[in-house]
Amino acid sequence: MKQFYFFLILASVSSCSKNAPAINNSDQLDASPQILYDTTAIDSFGPGATSESVMAKINAVAIKREKDSLAAVAKAEQEKLNKEKAEKEAQKIKEEKDKARKEQAAATENSSSNP
Repeated sequence: MKQFYFFLILASVSSCSKNAPAINNSDQLDASPQILYDTTAIDSFGPGATSESVMAKINAVAIKREKDSLAAVAKAEQEKLNKEKAEKEAQKIKEEKDKARKEQAAATENSSSNP
């Protein structure tokens, strides 16, 4: 059994120690496959990256979205103010009704105690 493990370790060491040929000399470099794709970096934010008409369309869409969002915010604010105003008016009407009921109850009480 010890011989088997020794042989296994020896075989793995010898198989891992094989040197793969490195591509260092010019003959092997010529034999390497040619790269056919373009690797030039393109700066998409540089001048001339997009045409003026495309930028004008992009800006128009951005401005429209901004105006729409501002209009939505203004509409929401106006609705909030209208709701608060309606609540105040309802509270005022309720207070007036309560005051009128109290006065009526007081007048009824006074008239029943005066005979």
